[in-house]
Amino acid sequence: MAFRPRQSHLPLDSDSSSRFLPAIVALMVALLTFALVGLTVLQDAVGRWSGQIEGSLTVQIPPNASADLSPEDRDHELRVRVDEILDVLADAPGISRVEELSPETMAALLEPWLGPNEVISELPIPRIIEITPTTGFNFDQLETLLAETAPEAILDDHRIWIERISDVAFSVELALITLIAVLFGATILSVVFATRSGLSIHRNIIELLHLMGAQDTYIAGQFARHSMRMAFWGGILGMGIALPVSGLIGYLGIRAGWDIPGSIYSPWFALLIMIVPVLVALVARITASRTVLKVLRRML
Repeated sequence: MAFRPRQSHLPLDSDSSSRFLPAIVALMVALLTFALVGLTVLQDAVGRWSGQIEGSLTVQIPPNASADLSPEDRDHELRVRVDEILDVLADAPGISRVEELSPETMAALLEPWLGPNEVISELPIPRIIEITPTTGFNFDQLETLLAETAPEAILDDHRIWIERISDVAFSVELALITLIAVLFGATILSVVFATRSGLSIHRNIIELLHLMGAQDTYIAGQFARHSMRMAFWGGILGMGIALPVSGLIGYLGIRAGWDIPGSIYSPWFALLIMIVPVLVALVARITASRTVLKVLRRML
């Protein structure tokens, strides 16, 4: 029952530090919770994006040679080139699926930027072929095969996008991890300040306890239990703030069409979040104890 107040010879509950320490810890825990949720969502999103990109290749057939033709002749010329490439890809090793994006699909994808289908049909839009690779796929071999069949075709394996996504994700993850470290550091400094304030306020009582035979470890234990209790209840308050706000953001995200990662609902994630107040309380206990022992060696 470490979180319940015990009988103490030091009136620590009447200190001014007892008023601001729980509020500071509550703010830190709320920010820690937001950072952990954001880190989990980011890792899940990056994993989904990378999996979707890595699982497919695209071949683009630009209408370079037929750009000046009429729309009907251009479509016929592209149709012939696409059929040739499809026949070659159908027999290529390491490919499980080859599918051309229909003109209607391309028009639907481009409509938000280029306008209605009537306008798009007049433009020289390239044809896109999607490829799903399997075990034994050789990118260089496929690139050589396409170069022999259709030199104008462009094979894109999305590696540049994967690298960019990975770089951005790593930067954001590093920033969130740094934020978590800074928040823990700020919590430790708050406990140190509160503990030193309590030592100064109760200096006379501490000297009297020493004259009565009290050891430094006993006094340190009094401060440690007090700081742990204040930090724990501050952590519970912070969780009470962070969880409803996170839930509200998630609800608004679902209504906006966001994909909420399944890991958010896992028992392991819930356990991680629930451990935060306990972890902060233990950090506060250790910090307070070491601070008291260090100060007492110099004070007495």
